[in-house]
Amino acid sequence: MNDCKILVVDDEVRMRKLVKDFLIRQGYDVIEAGDGEQALDLFFEDKDIALVLLDVMMPKLDGYETLKEIRQYSQVPVIMLTAKTDEKDELKGFELGVDEYIAKPFSPKILVARVDAVLRRSGVTGDAVLEVAGIKVDKSAHQVFIDEKPVDLSFKEFELLVYFLENKGIALSR
Repeated sequence: MNDCKILVVDDEVRMRKLVKDFLIRQGYDVIEAGDGEQALDLFFEDKDIALVLLDVMMPKLDGYETLKEIRQYSQVPVIMLTAKTDEKDELKGFELGVDEYIAKPFSPKILVARVDAVLRRSGVTGDAVLEVAGIKVDKSAHQVFIDEKPVDLSFKEFELLVYFLENKGIALSR
C-alpha cells in the first residue's frame, strides 16, 4: 500500500517491535536501530528512508544529537517518540527540526495516523516520478534520467534536485 521505508530508532527492543508491527500492518517497510550511532549508519547507507521515528533517551548518541546530524544533510520527516514530556524537551525537539513530537505511552493507532499525516504533508506519498524538460526523477527508486540516460548524483544533489523540481516557479531563499 505505502511502500515507504521508515527507520525506527529506540533502545528498547519491545518498543521497536510494537511500532514495527503496527507500521508493517499499514504496508510500511520498517528498518530498526537500537541507538543513535546505528541509526545514522543506517540512514546514510539506505538512501530511500521516507521518515524517522526517533527516541530521545538512548545510549551512545541521544535522539537530539542524532536529529542534529540528520538535519545537517536531510529534511526527511522526523517524529520524536519519547518519554520526555517536559515542555522544554518538546521545544528543544522542535527547535532542532522535528516534525512531530509524540509522548510515551501512546496509542499505536494514533502513531500510525500521525505517520500517515506527516508523510502526506511532506509529499512523500505523492507523485513518485517528476518530469521537467527532459529530466525525469524517480523519487522512490532514487534515480535521475536526463533524456532517458541515467545520471549518478550524491544523496544531497538528489535531494536538492527534487526540492527544486517540486518548487519550480517559486523564488527560494538560501
